[in-house]
Amino acid sequence: MYSVTESFVTWLSHEGFQAATYPPKDAPAEFVTVERTGGGTADMVDHPTMAIQTWAQTEARAEEMAVEIRNSLMCNPRPKGITKVNVNSGPYPFWDESTGCPRYQLVLDCTAQL
Repeated sequence: MYSVTESFVTWLSHEGFQAATYPPKDAPAEFVTVERTGGGTADMVDHPTMAIQTWAQTEARAEEMAVEIRNSLMCNPRPKGITKVNVNSGPYPFWDESTGCPRYQLVLDCTAQL
């Protein structure tokens, strides 16, 4: 079975980021999380909306990571199974109140064949 979320996690790992679907229990200084926040499906084509969140020790580094991911998505081969990526919004600051950790977010509109 194909998972668009896992495809992004794998792609981010190949791009040099520690990535997961949830913040790790023993979080490293820098990591990336991926979640599907919405999107529909029609005619065997999936149109997920994805949130990519970068977490770092400083706001500047979290932003730098988000910009690097955005640029890689625009210039390099996409995650497996993803045929189209549009940046809906971001990167923008998305402070995490519960941990006090600086975080930035990208929201992506994607297309994937089921």
